[in-house]
Amino acid sequence: MAAKRLTRKLIDVIAEVESQLRAHYGVTQKELDAWRARATALSHRFPISHMIRIEDLWIDYEVQRDVIHKHIINIMRKWDPRICSPGSACRIMGKPTIYLYDAQHRTIAAGILGFTEIPCAVVETDDPNFPSYAFEMLNDTGVKRLNPGDLHRNALVRYKNGSRDIKVVRARTMQNQFDTVGIDLQDKGSRASDNLRGDNDHFFSHFKYAQKGIEVDESGRVLFEILTAIKDVFPDQFEIDQGVYIGLYELYRINSVAEPLPAGWMKQVLEGIKLTFKSSNLIHAKAKVQWEHVNPGATWSAPSAMSNFMRELYMRNGGTLNLPYHGEGAKMGIEEGNVADGLFPKEQ
Repeated sequence: MAAKRLTRKLIDVIAEVESQLRAHYGVTQKELDAWRARATALSHRFPISHMIRIEDLWIDYEVQRDVIHKHIINIMRKWDPRICSPGSACRIMGKPTIYLYDAQHRTIAAGILGFTEIPCAVVETDDPNFPSYAFEMLNDTGVKRLNPGDLHRNALVRYKNGSRDIKVVRARTMQNQFDTVGIDLQDKGSRASDNLRGDNDHFFSHFKYAQKGIEVDESGRVLFEILTAIKDVFPDQFEIDQGVYIGLYELYRINSVAEPLPAGWMKQVLEGIKLTFKSSNLIHAKAKVQWEHVNPGATWSAPSAMSNFMRELYMRNGGTLNLPYHGEGAKMGIEEGNVADGLFPKEQ
């Protein structure tokens, strides 16, 4: 039999949770006191909800995620105004526009269903970044977490509004490299949309890999060189391959404390590999085949596998650069002739 779930006074639950935070979660009394002092010292107060005309609301898609149409359908199908909790919006002081930063889907559903007003709590603020970090705090938990693209877009908005937090500066530097090379940084879902796809022919969809490129070199130079090399050597492939990207990144990373490789080495490596495999996604696919051959049943480790595979293939094709690797135990078998059946084209 399942344990009975009790009805309890919230004040009792609050006291119990506070005690558990101290006992089991490492929260000290000093931290609690500091959080309470900060909260009570704020001049801000809880926003009060009012019925707001939908025609007066705006959505800033530099901050908001894109509409999830199936979510709209589900809300309309099960519509009940009693559980339509108030939306959250803000008005920047001195400006008339009200920006909705939470309840986009509820509000759109209400509008389609014929409602002209929606309950909404409007915050008055002089901080232009408030909608961005409020949206992030409200949405970066739960079933539909913010994805890396949402977080990146929010960071760019904060930079534009004057923030120079290190995370924000890195995001701007990262975006600058993509803009300069002429590659769109966007997820595959946005890329497939005629309304959302970027203007460039080429795109890259792995935000976390892009962030690695900035973390290893905050100037953006390494990220720029990786993107440029892949685009120049494989110009007809419009999606920048994630595997080849992380392979070049890892070769740079594990060599960063050794003697630097010469200028243009990334392009030289890819040109050497292209003698065997003419497309970057084929390099990625063949690396997985060889990985399974030499490491049967092992979990794919992209940085190690791709960098070592690319190094050994480059050497097989006569490459002379002294590329780094992860040690004898990480080799991919090409040097030793332990090659998967059908790995290479028959004519070779």
